[in-house]
Amino acid sequence: MLKLITFALTAILSVSTVTAYAASNALPIKPLEVGIIPYLSPRVLITSYEPMRLYLENTLGRPVKIYTATNFRQFLLHAQHGDYDLVLAAAHFARILELDQQYIPVARFKSLSHTLIVSAKNSPLKTTKDLKNQVIAVPDILSLSSIVAFNHLRDAGLKLGSDFIIQEVPTFISAILSVQKGEASAAISASGIIAQMPKKLSDSVTTIIDAGVSLRIVILAHPRLGKNTTFLLKQALLKMPKDPVLGKQILSNTHADDIVAVTENDMKSLDRYIPETRRLLAHAP
Repeated sequence: MLKLITFALTAILSVSTVTAYAASNALPIKPLEVGIIPYLSPRVLITSYEPMRLYLENTLGRPVKIYTATNFRQFLLHAQHGDYDLVLAAAHFARILELDQQYIPVARFKSLSHTLIVSAKNSPLKTTKDLKNQVIAVPDILSLSSIVAFNHLRDAGLKLGSDFIIQEVPTFISAILSVQKGEASAAISASGIIAQMPKKLSDSVTTIIDAGVSLRIVILAHPRLGKNTTFLLKQALLKMPKDPVLGKQILSNTHADDIVAVTENDMKSLDRYIPETRRLLAHAP
């Protein structure tokens, strides 16, 4: 069975639908298995993407299950092993899955992501130079935000290890909490993710550096689904924001302004991040 992290909430939300399918079909339809990059806690992710799960079930006429993983590396490994039919991946991972496993990019969140370095609202840190000799909380070193931020700091003349220290934490929320607790002077985050955090948490920090902009979430289909199913999935995803109830909910939950077709140029724009991503993957435990 898949070596995935599933959650009681997913089972509760899915059981009635799956039971109905089993009762009405002599041969139960295989669920569409969706993997989501673990950029927030599992419970927040499952809750945020429940409207998408319901929408895909209603539109495709088959059960849909949502999965995530313990960290970015494990998520990528599961995707590379073919554990997911549909993947909502960080953009740099999406490019690797396209190049290496022939996943098919079908859509993306329209809004772009700004990589941010944030600090406490009362912090004296104001510029990149102020980060010298500071501790920076990092929400998974393999996240695209971490890679973009490191590139920015390196270009500014700050070297990891000698000029600043990183504190690796499980999630983006953990990074902000590290700043709140005084365990780190600053944290790496992203505009879209901060918008999804509880207001009390997001209001506790202020942006000191906008390190760059990149694609957010890219949605890909595993090649085993075939052209017809992939086409249907693409059409369903592109129409999802127009759903009067579930579409509005998913956009609101994820702070995405729309879901649009992903282009070849979109994917090629990510190539600048791939060498560093592969280097980190080779050395990550």
